[in-house]
Amino acid sequence: MHGTFTANASEFPKSIQKKIDKEVQKIFPVENLIMDDIDNLNLDAFNCEGVRDLHLSTLKKADKLMGFACFASSKGKNDFFDYMVLFNENLEIQKVVVLIYRSSYGGEIMAKSWLKQFIGKIGGEEMEFGKDIDGISGATISAPAMAKGVKTISLLLSQLKAKGEI
Repeated sequence: MHGTFTANASEFPKSIQKKIDKEVQKIFPVENLIMDDIDNLNLDAFNCEGVRDLHLSTLKKADKLMGFACFASSKGKNDFFDYMVLFNENLEIQKVVVLIYRSSYGGEIMAKSWLKQFIGKIGGEEMEFGKDIDGISGATISAPAMAKGVKTISLLLSQLKAKGEI
């Protein structure tokens, strides 16, 4: 591990907290990185279709903004799955990680090779499922749900930044 990291991910089980810490450290390998929840947002004012349980956090080193971590759930065929999207300070997607996948079908969306398609995307652009984001065999419901969720979160962050709320 490159440095110390403090996350406010207490709603997740310890094993998931460790996964969050590991993935954040890979993208932001700095000492004393702090994750703080952004609590003062009225997310109901935004169209977050296809996403539930949305939590936004800043990632800072001292007072310097390094990026954002967004946690959300989307629905696959039968069950919801939880994921994290990491953005740099310019709101460019750095990583997408499936944290909890509950269904026995569609787990193919957890493949790193498939999730890499989101890296570098910004503002919800070039994120249309079937056009910019390829499908994956065995995840005909989960894959478009994930693509829609990540796009929604990316658009939301861009809107919040434009309004000066983040």
